[in-house]
Amino acid sequence: MPQLPFILTVAMLSAFGLIASDVYLPAMPSMATEFGVADWQMPQTISFYLLALAIAQLGYGPLSDRYGRKPVVLAGVALYIVGSVGCATSATYDGFLAWRMLEAVGAAAGLVVGRALIADTCDKRTSAKAYAVIYPLVSLSPALAPAIGGHLAAAFGWRSDFLFVAAFGVTALMMVMALLPETLPVAARTRTSPFAGFNHVLRDWTFLRYTLVVCTIYCAWFVYLTQSPFLFARQGLSEEQSGWLYLPLTAGIIGANLLTKRLLDRWPYDRIVAAGIACFVFGGLAFLAVVSLGLQGAAAVVLPMCLVSFANGSSLSLAVSGAVGSEHGYAATASGLVGFCQIGSAALVAMGVSAAFGTSFGVLSGAVLVLGLIALSTCLPRPERRTSEV
Repeated sequence: MPQLPFILTVAMLSAFGLIASDVYLPAMPSMATEFGVADWQMPQTISFYLLALAIAQLGYGPLSDRYGRKPVVLAGVALYIVGSVGCATSATYDGFLAWRMLEAVGAAAGLVVGRALIADTCDKRTSAKAYAVIYPLVSLSPALAPAIGGHLAAAFGWRSDFLFVAAFGVTALMMVMALLPETLPVAARTRTSPFAGFNHVLRDWTFLRYTLVVCTIYCAWFVYLTQSPFLFARQGLSEEQSGWLYLPLTAGIIGANLLTKRLLDRWPYDRIVAAGIACFVFGGLAFLAVVSLGLQGAAAVVLPMCLVSFANGSSLSLAVSGAVGSEHGYAATASGLVGFCQIGSAALVAMGVSAAFGTSFGVLSGAVLVLGLIALSTCLPRPERRTSEV
């Protein structure tokens, strides 16, 4: 296992993209009022952020395979800090969107290089154990960021949320400079075209299967993140109150991560992935039951999603590790591709769901169930190719 300072630095790099995504969730209704836009347009700021985050990852992977991990991630963190300050000073909705996209381009470096650093220093099973330490730390961000952001917005206005994000980026920058070694020797760097590895990675069936698991879980997560603030607001909850309602989900993710770390020495890798997917499907069925029974209240929204959070803490982390550490031999390129698919699919699905169907409990429930069933399809045995008889 890598040393603790290394693990903490990778956790910071993996977390700051999610913190920027989630910190202003409780403030979105008031931001919509200040910018003079409709409620459904504020979730689009998350979707555009995610799209930029996804596309940028395609570039960072090959670049870090060619030029090394540390210089690439330093440049990305600097962009992240500038974009966050720009968001805090935006006067218009369009200007805010532009700075959000720059912020996302910077955040992508941390996600791609963080995963590549683990692949550089660990084999597949050790990598999964490292993620079982990193993901509980990273998983705090979807819960703590809205809670912190809700209190900051109530006390100082929503702009303080992005000043907090910029400060977080400065901390990450200092940690990278002081604690992060270069893990890709010059001799191991690729000398071919920066994008030559895409073909190798995309032909790897194991990579594709694990990536589909990652995408479905992440899509469900971001559909929830973009729908739930408006569901809570309609129930009369304040920004501070709704911010705390993301904590039970983080508890589920952390609990599943800790259990996964123990099970890795006892269960086959893919059995743990399948168990997490089963929790995902049960969460979708629980949402369906709540809608059918007409139950109301914050618990009706949060409790079914807690089941989905178990999949986030187990299947998601293992699937990321399996996709990046497969036999294709292009760790950072695979990291960029899995990140592109993960974030890009979440952006498109979250944006499409809110734009096509609006924000309602029925929309949230249906989306989670459908995505859970798609994830379940990855557990089916792969059909064997038949050879023709001569």
